[in-house]
Order: sequence, then structure tokens, then C-alpha cells
Amino acid sequence: MVAAHSYALSLGGAAFSCNSAQCAGWTTAEVLRARWDGEFSTYYSRLAALADEAAGAVLCWEGSPAAACYHSISAGQTEASQNVWLTAVPYLQGVSSPWDADAPGFETAVTYSAEQVYSVLLALGLDADEIPNAPADWFGGGVSDAAGYVAQMPLCGQVFTGTKLRNAFSLRSAAFTVAYDPGENAFVFTTHGYGHGVGLSQYGAKAMAEDGKDWREILEWYFPGCEVME
Repeated sequence: MVAAHSYALSLGGAAFSCNSAQCAGWTTAEVLRARWDGEFSTYYSRLAALADEAAGAVLCWEGSPAAACYHSISAGQTEASQNVWLTAVPYLQGVSSPWDADAPGFETAVTYSAEQVYSVLLALGLDADEIPNAPADWFGGGVSDAAGYVAQMPLCGQVFTGTKLRNAFSLRSAAFTVAYDPGENAFVFTTHGYGHGVGLSQYGAKAMAEDGKDWREILEWYFPGCEVME
């Protein structure tokens, strides 16, 4: 809640939109009521009480509200902001989050047929005559950054960023590998983590809390150099 509040304040009055890719998500009581059904009153009351308790706390960088981004599961280390959004933010340069490897869904695999991948290649702007006849030749070896996310990967003679390919193939994260299965004429994408990887890992924060860390310690771990002000 403090991270979300601080992020909202960092926008300087800009409106939220329902777009998780922009770290700008919100929802309404009506949506929560539909989601929680008979448990709505219990859950909402608990969250409202926690919001009241944390209302005066703001995570700050040099005295101003920090853009306290968060995601579900990192790849084991959080990502630097410039690798996702091009802008380098001092307190979003990545920290170790080893607990994430134990999170449910940390590693997942999705399979796409060669035909499905071919359609994505065309959507990425490749011309049909640029695509080799042999699917095994489509992907080259990816180069990962220090946090384990794909920085770039060659594809049919062109080079794409990991975030571009993550979006194109609807992958859970940009920490992925690609393997071609000639028997099935299909590609298996194996991902680690879930989300853009910048800022606080929600599963990492959960593990830290279960290990006895309080919310201030958790925030200051994932946003180094920031300070909780009340």
C-alpha cells in the first residue's frame, strides 16, 4: 500500500489508467465485490484498515515521493529501469531477490507452433522473404543482462529487445529462452519470473515478511537509497 501510494504521488496528479504495463492499475469496489463475492466485506474491511494505518507513510527519494514500481515475481534479481522503460532511475537499478525462485509459477513454459511463430514474425515487421524456410534458423542465441532478462535476441537477421519479444509472444517475463522442437515443429518458450521485473517483487516481499522483516525494511531493500517518511 505504501508503494502504491508513493507511486501515485510521484505522478504529480496524473490520472491512473487500467494498464499494468504502465504500472498504472486501479480497480473499483464493484469489481472487487464481483471477484470476492461473499468475502467482500471481510477483505475490503481488512484492506481499508491497513490503508488507514499506512496512509501517512510515503517512500521518498531525496525528499520526494518515489516511483515505487512493483511486479509479481523477479527472475532472481530485479531489473534496472532503463532496460524496460529507457529511463535510468537511481533507486531502480536492481537488487537480489533470491526468494522468488521458490514462488509458484517462477518457471513456466509455453509452446507455439511454427505457424503461430511465423505469424508473430510478420507482425513484428519482418518480410516473408526475410524468414528462412527452416524454423530452426529463426532464433539466434539471446544475450541476457545482469539480472537475467534478455537484453537482445537475433531473429531472422534482425535484433530485437527482450521486452519487445516478451510483448510480441505474450510471455510472462523477458527472462526467457527459446528452444525449437523439430519433431513437433514448434517452439518452447521457458520463462522465469512474472512481470516487468522493476522495483519491488511481490513474492519476494512476501517471503521477506514471512522471515520477520517489517514493511519499512522490505521497501528500503527493494528501493535502495529511499527512505520511508511519515
